[in-house]
Amino acid sequence: MTKYEELCQKNSDYQIQAISAPSFSKYGKIYTDYDISEIVKYMDNNISIDPENNVYVPSNAELEAIPAIQTIGTDIFADLPIEAGECTGQSLNFTAVEYHQGSELNIFLTDVVMVLGKRSILEENGTFNAKEEAELFYVPRGTVVEFYSDTLHYSPIKVDAAGFKIIVMLPAGSNQELPENFHSNNLRIVKRNKFQVVHESRKDKIAQGAQIGVTGDLIELKAL
Repeated sequence: MTKYEELCQKNSDYQIQAISAPSFSKYGKIYTDYDISEIVKYMDNNISIDPENNVYVPSNAELEAIPAIQTIGTDIFADLPIEAGECTGQSLNFTAVEYHQGSELNIFLTDVVMVLGKRSILEENGTFNAKEEAELFYVPRGTVVEFYSDTLHYSPIKVDAAGFKIIVMLPAGSNQELPENFHSNNLRIVKRNKFQVVHESRKDKIAQGAQIGVTGDLIELKAL
């Protein structure tokens, strides 16, 4: 039995699709022609997974200096300034959705499950019921994926007990703190180029000003 099959069996209440499934094509694009060996070596040797918390670093200068990161950034973002950083953690559930102006490029250093939806659903309904309206995809280590700008997403869900580790590439400045004098009528803006709504269970984010917009029961998986 493959790890994917084992995960599906352990979480039989959910339909977890392989990211190679045709249904993924509306959410993003998989790239197979990049040599990411230097990136993987750096991440394996220098970036550890926090045993308790999710940790996100939007911009890591050492990672951004790796030639393959710059090559991927040029191809995907067409000479826009880019940032690349790491996201690690222990998520087993899905408590928020976000989107950006511009694609997000992820390089996966562990097997994960990504929970994905379309922004059009959020715009039409005003809310997003992840358990009913999202799709779940198993993404193996070593996969390079561009998620389109209208794809709702959030932190990966870990497959292995040790946690998850990915690289996040975005236009420079994304997901970073807003200036103190920032004002907008768009209540979904929580950071620079980060539009987010959360489930009512996320009291921490609601206290920081995030809007409730994820409804229904939480998606909660069991790791291997």
